[in-house]
Amino acid sequence: MEIQDIQWFNYANEVHYRKVLLVYLATLLHKKNKKHRSKPRWHIKPFLKERRVHGHWHCLTSGLQLTNSELYQNFIRMSASTFEELVCVVGPKIKRFPSRPDILSVGEVLTATLRYLASGESMMSIMYSFRIGKATVSKLILQCCEVLWDTLNKKVLVVPVTNKWAKIAAEFENKWQVPNCVGSIDGKHIIHQAFANSGSENYNYKGSHSIILLAMCDASYNFTIVDIGAAGRCSDGGVFSNSEMGKGFFQNNLNFPTAKDIDSASGPISYYALGDEAFPLLTNRMRPYPGRGKRKLPFNESIFNYRLSRGRRTIENTFGIMASKWRIFRKPIIAGQNTVEAITKAAVVLHNFIKMSENNAGVRYCSGPLDIELDQNNQWRTEEMGALRPVHQLGTNTYSANAKLTRNKLKDYFSSEGAVAFQYERL
Repeated sequence: MEIQDIQWFNYANEVHYRKVLLVYLATLLHKKNKKHRSKPRWHIKPFLKERRVHGHWHCLTSGLQLTNSELYQNFIRMSASTFEELVCVVGPKIKRFPSRPDILSVGEVLTATLRYLASGESMMSIMYSFRIGKATVSKLILQCCEVLWDTLNKKVLVVPVTNKWAKIAAEFENKWQVPNCVGSIDGKHIIHQAFANSGSENYNYKGSHSIILLAMCDASYNFTIVDIGAAGRCSDGGVFSNSEMGKGFFQNNLNFPTAKDIDSASGPISYYALGDEAFPLLTNRMRPYPGRGKRKLPFNESIFNYRLSRGRRTIENTFGIMASKWRIFRKPIIAGQNTVEAITKAAVVLHNFIKMSENNAGVRYCSGPLDIELDQNNQWRTEEMGALRPVHQLGTNTYSANAKLTRNKLKDYFSSEGAVAFQYERL
C-alpha cells in the first residue's frame, strides 16, 4: 500500500469517528432533556372544566327555556318545543358515546351549533361561551350540520311529484296571482374566506370568495329544490345549466302537471318556474321580456314583466328571511370548504323545518323589499312595495318557439282575463 493511500484511509476513519461521536452526544443530550421535561399540568384546561357551572348551555339556555321563551327563541332562533322536536329527530345521530364523565350532551352540541349559525360569531367565541375546546367546536359544528342535512332534507324539501307541484301552483295563483307557477328560482352567493390552495376558483364578480346556493321556493317562502356548492366565479345561468335541477328542466322530467287552461283565449298553458334574465327561457321556465334603456317595452310586455317580477321576488324574500335568522350569512364565513357547504345545507333545511313547525306561531319576518306578516286568520299578508329591480341585460338566449308561445300566452292573459287592478297603478 502506498503512503498516499494510507493517509487517505486514516483521514476517512477519523471523519467517521467524529460523526459517530456527534450522534452519540446528541442522543445523550436528547435523553437528558426528555428526562427533565415537565409533565403536562392538565389533561383539560381549567376553564373548560367549568362548563357545567359557567357554560351557556348549563347556566343560560336552560334557564331561558323555563323563564323567558322570547329571549330563548332569540338566542337559538326557534321555540323550546321546536328545539325539543329537533333533538328527537337528530339526537340519535349526534349522540356522543361517553368515554369520560364530562361528555357533551345532545342538547349542548345542537345548541352550540344553532348559536353559531344564529349569531355569526367565530368558533373561538363559541369556545369561550360554551366552554368547549376549539378543536371540538370545529368538529361538532361540521358533524351536526351534516347530520341536520342528512336527516331533514327528505322531510322538508319537495319530492318532485305531480300532485305536490299542483298544490304549489294553486298557492302561487292564490297569493301572487301567477297561474300555473310551480316556484321561483335564483342564486345566492355564500361569502367565505378564501379556501386554502383554491386560487381564484371561488372569486366572484363582487370581489369576494363565495360558493353559490341555487334554490327554488314556493309561494310561502319555503325552499323546494336546492343545489349547493358551485364555485362563485360561475354565473347563475351556468350553474343552473350544469346542476341536476337545471337538467330536470331541460329534460322536462320533474313531473310537472300537464298543461292547464287558465281561461285564456290562446289555449292551455304549461306549468313553469319563474326567474330573471340570468336564466334561459324554456317552456317550463319563464323569464322577463328583454329590453331596457333605448328600447321601450310595449305596455302589455311591461305588465308581464311586472307580474313575473312580483312572483319571482318570493325567492329573494326567502333568501332574506334565511339570512335574517341565520346571521352567519351576513359576513364572510371563516371555515373550510366542507364546513361552509355543510353550514349552507343545514341553514336551508332548518329554515323549512322551523317554518313548518311554527307555522301558526304568528312570527313576523322582515325580508327586505316586501313586508310580510300573518293576519288574523294566520294567512300571509303582504304590503306591496313594487316589483324587484331587474338585473341588467346579460345578452340574448336562444329559446324554442314553444317557449316563446307560452310567454306570449301569459302576456295576453295578464293584460286581459287575468288582469288585476294594482298592476296599472304600479306601471
